[in-house]
Formats: sequence, structure tokens, C-alpha cells
Amino acid sequence: MADPKTRILNAARDIFLEGGADSVTMRAVAERVGVTATALYRHFENKEALVRAVMSSGFETFGGYLHRALRGRTPMERLRLSGQAYLDFALEQPELYRTIFMTPWRGVETKMDPQWNATFQFLVDRVRECIAAGELKKGEPADVAVTIWAHVHGLVSLYLVGACNFTEKTFRSAYRQSVDRLFEGLTK
Repeated sequence: MADPKTRILNAARDIFLEGGADSVTMRAVAERVGVTATALYRHFENKEALVRAVMSSGFETFGGYLHRALRGRTPMERLRLSGQAYLDFALEQPELYRTIFMTPWRGVETKMDPQWNATFQFLVDRVRECIAAGELKKGEPADVAVTIWAHVHGLVSLYLVGACNFTEKTFRSAYRQSVDRLFEGLTK
């Protein structure tokens, strides 16, 4: 059986997925775990700290996927592998993906989590490498990174909500083709 803090985090994540940050209350989490609400405060200062821990845990897992891209030999290969890692994370960990990218954060302080910043910075760094190597057009790396992220996020989100009537294999192929077209536009 998982330790109490992990059980609390898992319960909070499940409630978050069911109804967003607004639905996460100390009482609801305590009921789900089978403890008193007071017991939660031994592990988390308040609701916001609990929700931020759920988000941070998701970004930490996502970061692990991204770091696989560093095995690429060229800057463009590392950038492409980053996109593949994004897809793999979304399809292999759909609940975590939905938690960190598709669920409203209402009720949580808006400053970004350090884990989120680290994962976005990872993409910016891959773009910066490609620009420096002449593999992408010159541009502000953060702006180009947002363009790439919006593209891959849009594709993945459409698939996860069922808007694309594809098998996973067909979707993976369509994703690769779409990302290839995007990169073609960013390189010419």
C-alpha cells in the first residue's frame, strides 16, 4: 500500500480530473483516502499546496519523458524527439497529461510551477540549439517554442477528447506528418 502522502496526492489528482481544481477540497480528499481532513494538514499546508503538489508531480513525470530526447545526435533530432516524447507522455499517461495540460487551474495561484518552467525551458533550449545550428529560421526561441507547443498540444488534445476518429497507430502517423509540415515551414 502506498504511503499516506502518495495516497493523498493520488486522491487529489483523481478529484482534480473529475472536476478541476475547484472540486479539490481537503474534506473531499480526506473522504476519498479514508482519513480526517485534519490528517491531511500533516502533509499539506492547505488546498493550494495540495493542488500544486499534484501539478508538480505531473510535470516531473513529463520532464522525465522529455529528457529522453537528449539522446538525439543533432539539434533537430533532439527537437523532433522532444515532440515524440510529448506524444508518448500524452498517450501513455493520459490522466497525467489531462491533469497538467487540460484541466482548469482555477483556485490555484497563477504563478507557474518551477517544474512547468523547467519543461517549457527544455523546449526553448531545443529550439535555441536548432536556430544556432541553422536548422530553424532565426527567431525568438520562446516564440518559436510556443508555436511548436501549441501545434503538438492541439493535435494531442483533439485525439484525447475523441475529436479524431483514428486508431492510435493512425494518429501517431498523422501526428508525425503534421509535425513534419510544421518543421518544414519553420525551416524555409
